[in-house]
Amino acid sequence: MEIRSYDGQAAPKLVEERTIEGYAVVFNHESRVLFDPIKKRTFVEVIKNGAITEDLLKRSDVKALNEHNKERLLARSINGIGSLSLTIDDYGLKYRFEAPNTTEGNYAVEMIKRGDVFGSSFAYWTPEKNVTYTKKSDGTLLRTVNVIEKIRDVSPVSDPAYFGTDVEVRSLDLFFEEERHDESYKEDVINLRKLI
Repeated sequence: MEIRSYDGQAAPKLVEERTIEGYAVVFNHESRVLFDPIKKRTFVEVIKNGAITEDLLKRSDVKALNEHNKERLLARSINGIGSLSLTIDDYGLKYRFEAPNTTEGNYAVEMIKRGDVFGSSFAYWTPEKNVTYTKKSDGTLLRTVNVIEKIRDVSPVSDPAYFGTDVEVRSLDLFFEEERHDESYKEDVINLRKLI
């Protein structure tokens, strides 16, 4: 599973007293620099319009979670039916639900109202056959996701800075420290920081 986050127009909003909506996926929008820990390379990613279909939503069990935590359930759509509404438009995959009268629901309403939770995110999976790679004019690797085969959850999140430099660099530092014990990892981290 991969997780992608968005802010700005995708951010969760209170549209009624307890109704939350946002965009879990934004189509044709370049991410900031991401890192593939398996192939050990950086890239930017675009999720193509059409990568998510109505058919996918009608055969999926998608949960709305606080911060991608499965113990913090807010709503659910099973095969397109349930307390979580998922719709596709030209902008992306929109989610909408009424926050439950639970600790998690009350938390979501309050944090979004205060502006402390201002990102939307989703967890997805697709095999490499559904992805194409090209080089941008500046030499950056562009990963285009043409088809998504599984969506696990959509989430209002407090840190859409998944795209942000600080979070990425901390993640890279931890990855290299855990996976590589030679001195060359420090040079790689420095070079990746320059790219980000």
